[in-house]
Amino acid sequence: MTDQELNDLRDGFEARRDALFEADRGKPLVRAPKQPPLGPGRSAYIRGYSFSITEYATRCLWLGEQVEAANDALIENASAYLDDPPIIHDRDSFHWHSDMLLRLIEMYGSNGVIDTGRMTREAEKKCLDLCWEYCRPHSKLEDADYRASGTWDIHESENHHVQRFSTTWHYAKLAKDDPDYRDLEYDDGGSPLDHYRAWTDYTIAYCLERARKGLFVEMHNEGYNGVLLKGLYNCYDNGEAPLREQVGRLLDLYWATWAQEQIDGVEGGGRTRVYQGAGSLTHRDGTMARLTWLHMGSGKPGPIRCTVLSAALSAYRLPLVVMDLALDTPGRGIYEIHQRPLGLSVPGHKGMHPYRMQQDHGGIHRYSYCTPQFIIGTPMVEAQEREAWAAISSQNRWDGVIFAGHPNARIVPQVEAENEKVCFNGSWSVQQKGTLISQKLRTSAGGGAVRVWFSSAGLTAPETAGTWTVVEHNGAYAAVRPARGSYTWETVEAEDRTVGGHSGLAKVTEHLPGGRWMVLADEWSPVILEVIRKEDVGDRDAFVNALGEPDFKGDTMTYVSVYGDTLTFDADQTHPPMVNGAPVDYAPATAFDSPFVKADWNSGRVWIHKGERELVLDFDENA
Repeated sequence: MTDQELNDLRDGFEARRDALFEADRGKPLVRAPKQPPLGPGRSAYIRGYSFSITEYATRCLWLGEQVEAANDALIENASAYLDDPPIIHDRDSFHWHSDMLLRLIEMYGSNGVIDTGRMTREAEKKCLDLCWEYCRPHSKLEDADYRASGTWDIHESENHHVQRFSTTWHYAKLAKDDPDYRDLEYDDGGSPLDHYRAWTDYTIAYCLERARKGLFVEMHNEGYNGVLLKGLYNCYDNGEAPLREQVGRLLDLYWATWAQEQIDGVEGGGRTRVYQGAGSLTHRDGTMARLTWLHMGSGKPGPIRCTVLSAALSAYRLPLVVMDLALDTPGRGIYEIHQRPLGLSVPGHKGMHPYRMQQDHGGIHRYSYCTPQFIIGTPMVEAQEREAWAAISSQNRWDGVIFAGHPNARIVPQVEAENEKVCFNGSWSVQQKGTLISQKLRTSAGGGAVRVWFSSAGLTAPETAGTWTVVEHNGAYAAVRPARGSYTWETVEAEDRTVGGHSGLAKVTEHLPGGRWMVLADEWSPVILEVIRKEDVGDRDAFVNALGEPDFKGDTMTYVSVYGDTLTFDADQTHPPMVNGAPVDYAPATAFDSPFVKADWNSGRVWIHKGERELVLDFDENA
């Protein structure tokens, strides 16, 4: 696409966003119900209630309609917390919408940059009082000391951690200049100005560290990453120059890594914290899908929900090279992606208060093979004990292949979670090009049967070809087999069902698409998945004839792929897998390595490139 065409798409952001707000003009507030506690000893769960009020108030203040009712609703929401203080500190209610309370003050409060006073001082103070009660105990200068933590002490989980510190930064920014709040004293004795300066420096360092060390621990999780970023959009729009510039670079980097690893807005490649059930088997029209439509007009529009409001009202726009990368799937060609994220905890450190990440060695080599027809990827991890990993890294790792043409077309090997949702340290793997071998780890926790999902969408029905099961996509062939043992089939009809209630999440109704599970008789057998473009192999018979057989010597398996690569896999899990005689390198020299996104490990200098377009992100230039 030409620069003009990309600029026209980018400039359409405001019109697309405003059309979504206008579609709801005049609608009254419909409050979501408050929910009972998510677990014993916890407070009421009112996230949905707060989301409904915040979405309503934002729309009304943006459009300048029902302004009095919007202010009353904001006061009502804040009072719900202030009248029952324990709810303020429950991790699943308040800080999920605090970014928008603070943004609305910036836009419409006493010093609002869009319309001063559209938010009344009463509503503004009520929201600031609520934020103070949250920040007073949770904002700690000790936690903001990035020289001590390297920003890799992660509280609760990664997305919670960023929601927390972006809230404490933003509140301190407003409070330090407000006569009613600037002289307040936090529990640690600091002032709003002290905390503002500390969290500004911390956030700048945070962005640099993610560029240096492979981005996020909750790697490529479209839901949780979208939630993580929303407070950073506030830092971009409301921070001073050094902070704004650094956060802008992080947003550019995140979107570039997303752009190179998706087809039609559906992201492929290895991920973590992808809950089983429909969450792992379908493309969600959630945060990233809605932002993709706003930024580029691709996909389909969705309502502007609370998790995307900050980004929807942000001045941040995608660089043209990133838009080109996202929209030109055929032009990207065939390529490999290597990424080195962190995942291992500091030895001997357990728990989430905080997770304490190893900063020199993450134990993960994230690899993807990308074509216009499919993207296949996995997080290749060391065969470590469960306790070695931060749970946000080992929970529900995802690998498999997505296919072009249908958002739910995919094949997914999976260790079934015994509680139907959560498995820790489930599997390890090796991959080269379109060949993936994965196996259940003997140190997994909460894992049961090993199975492989074949979607009905986008794929032909599975057929047996010797020891292999073969399916066809309109541009590719795929085949799966256990390395050892037999299997049975379980057919799944498409249905809507209620799931959840795990790990602090509320029950929701989700659509489970139709497909089949291949269930292995031997849960410790490796699974072999082969995917190749039709134009690279010829017809179906040629593909089937190219499929090899695993050769075992004891527990060591050797397999020659349809691409001609030799993969060696120790099913006893005592040695790292090998590709063409070389062991998997779990600490490559690069943090990011593809034709489009490159950075040396720990450098903080990222090169983004496609065709004649280029962007260099120097995260360290202000250090």
